[in-house]
Amino acid sequence: MQNFWCQNPQATADAVRRRWPKSAEHTIFIADEICRGRYLFQDRWEMEPTHTAVDFGAEIAGIDWAAVPFGDPEWLYAMNRHTSFVNLAKAWLYTGDDRYARQFAALLDDWIARVPLTEESAPNTWRSLETGLRCENWLHAAALLAGSGVLTDERRARMDASLTRHGEHLVRSYDTFHKLSNWGILQDNGLYLLGLYLGRQDWCALAARRMDENLHRSVFADGSQWEQSPLYHCEVLHCALNTLHYAQAAGQTLPDRMVENIRRMCAALAKWCKPNGELLLQSDSDTVDARDLLVLGAALLNDADLYACGGGQLWEENLWDLGTETEALWAARPAGKRQTASAALPDSGNYMLRGAHESFVHMHCGCLGSGHGHADLLHIDAGIAGEDVLTDAGRYTYVNDPTRHALKDPAAHNTTRVDGCDFSTCLDSWGYSALAVPVKGEYRFTETADFVSGAHLGYLDKGLFTERKLVFMKQQGVLLVFDRLTGKGTHTFEQSFHFGRGALTLTGQTAHWQGKTAAAVLHCLGGGLTLTAHKAPLAPVYNRLEQTDALTVQRTATDGNWFVTALQLKPDVAAPDMTAELLPVRKLRLQTPLTDAEAQAVRLAVNGQETVVLLCHGEVISEVDLLAAGGYAAYGKAVVFDADHPLGLCLAW
Repeated sequence: MQNFWCQNPQATADAVRRRWPKSAEHTIFIADEICRGRYLFQDRWEMEPTHTAVDFGAEIAGIDWAAVPFGDPEWLYAMNRHTSFVNLAKAWLYTGDDRYARQFAALLDDWIARVPLTEESAPNTWRSLETGLRCENWLHAAALLAGSGVLTDERRARMDASLTRHGEHLVRSYDTFHKLSNWGILQDNGLYLLGLYLGRQDWCALAARRMDENLHRSVFADGSQWEQSPLYHCEVLHCALNTLHYAQAAGQTLPDRMVENIRRMCAALAKWCKPNGELLLQSDSDTVDARDLLVLGAALLNDADLYACGGGQLWEENLWDLGTETEALWAARPAGKRQTASAALPDSGNYMLRGAHESFVHMHCGCLGSGHGHADLLHIDAGIAGEDVLTDAGRYTYVNDPTRHALKDPAAHNTTRVDGCDFSTCLDSWGYSALAVPVKGEYRFTETADFVSGAHLGYLDKGLFTERKLVFMKQQGVLLVFDRLTGKGTHTFEQSFHFGRGALTLTGQTAHWQGKTAAAVLHCLGGGLTLTAHKAPLAPVYNRLEQTDALTVQRTATDGNWFVTALQLKPDVAAPDMTAELLPVRKLRLQTPLTDAEAQAVRLAVNGQETVVLLCHGEVISEVDLLAAGGYAAYGKAVVFDADHPLGLCLAW
């Protein structure tokens, strides 16, 4: 039988309790609640966390394994993944208290006896996704409890017989859906582990083939998983790395193509994460620190750069996976290079721009992905010094209700709408009745400034074309957003800005945001604007809904419309504020003035330093000429002028 998880569980438990005492105490709290018959699901990588305990009473016979509290079946699924078993096992190692081991044994016996695989249970307690994850949790818990004495020969035989049924169910539960969905990877990881544990090499081979084919289909060339959710990218990556981990431990090899896709997924995650290692709230995602996955990938793929991207240390989850002895091996190696440069994931249309003081800007202009995808085309996130300034609203729930719809709709994202209409229309919890087609634009990254552009065809039925262009001044932490609506007729163009936790004040056409220590200034430039500050929902994790400040900007115009927005990201409130103003643009040789539809320019001033950014929106030069604004002149579609670039730094032609 394969030896699962860390080789010295007690040493790991001692190290975790010493270095992360609050985490260990939380695990003990969860285990105590389980012993009382109260269930919360709050593991760091819990897919659908809960925050209100469900109390079945201290008698195990009172547990309803098929219960659906709060009307959300995700609770049932979480209950039957049995992360509770692992929490009990860890609590036993932390404390030496045998009641945790006895509770695990009693729960295992009860579940095996009272939750058989039937036609009725197959879509809920025995859903194939939970079946696969349950295998991993049972095997991990059993490994941690090896010295407890509760896994008697008789109980082990019952457990193994049930795991055999799990494996047979996973072999059968496979169709077209599993060939692309994250389900295929999550359940076949469980099948692979069972193959190792039960000596079923045929199951290992089948699971590896399925996983290889799934990753071939679902991982883009840029390494991002197709569902456009950083959280599900990580869930898939976790299971793929888990399979790789135990294959290596057992001396088995996985297909080269599968390993290469795992490597690409790790590299993409390093680019996709915020500078502090947290996931964006993009699509169906929660705020989670993902650095432990990067470190696990580094260990299995022998990649020092991934280790640096993961913070250059082993995290709590890594100690359980790899053991304390791994730390010394990495400490003796030369340091790798951390991901600090701006990067594009061009196949998924995700762009992460990085600047000074851990500032970042993210834009999405790519495919929707699965039902986990949100209507977020041209959405932007921004932050600095570990705080979110502009953020996605999150997911909150999978229950098909108005809140689910609202958080998936365009208005919950930092993007634009026209005439109060959505460019992609949410049909129910998972489907859409209409989807906008993204139009990926150009991007260029330099040491001074970054440029990204994109558009979509969501209003083509109105004869309208919507586009967005970003220029990010990396040292100043200043983002310029140029939004354009091209077409005929009179229309109301609308921007949404959802701010992170903090306070927003609005003065005229300028908004000031103050976080814990970071701050921001947002200037809405030009005339004819209506600005409305209001509260909006924010769900940093599943099942938890907060209120945050938001800003809606509108302009009604005929035959074309536009917004120019300047956002200054400040590491602290004491940093001097930026000023911003629109400048006229003209052709230099002919002295012909250009309209806002043709070209626009902005003068920025921060702490005495002036920068002029010029954007040309169309083909306006048919003869030899330069574009001029603010005393500067150059040729190009996106040009930055400052003291270091008096002739202009061209970002797009």
